[in-house]
Amino acid sequence: MKKFLPFAFALLLVCTLLSSAQNAARGATVQSDLEARVDELEEALALQGQKTKKTTQALEEVLVYLEAQAKAAERLGQVLDQSEELGFTWGINPESREVLLAGWRKTLKATQEGVPSLKDAKKRGEQPRPPIRRTRDQ
Repeated sequence: MKKFLPFAFALLLVCTLLSSAQNAARGATVQSDLEARVDELEEALALQGQKTKKTTQALEEVLVYLEAQAKAAERLGQVLDQSEELGFTWGINPESREVLLAGWRKTLKATQEGVPSLKDAKKRGEQPRPPIRRTRDQ
């Protein structure tokens, strides 16, 4: 039995060394995988930031356009009032002209209601929502 003791000890030592070498290699692989994933996520985040800037710029352009449309509708309403004061509804079939003016005014009023304003958004200090952080499990 004592003859096999050095052999068993040597076998145990070899197994331990092989196991620790395997664990070190596996640890290096996991580390490199994590670094690659971090690089990938950083690139995705940079791309999303660029998209967010473009979307914010487009939103601001749309808000400016909507505000301009609401102001134009207000001016057209004033023109309709002036036209009516100057006698537009007089003459042949004045009821049809009154209906026409009423329809225009309803449309213009709807165009001016609830228009989002870029100035109001900036006053409220609205900021884009932070991105949702996802874990690997999600």
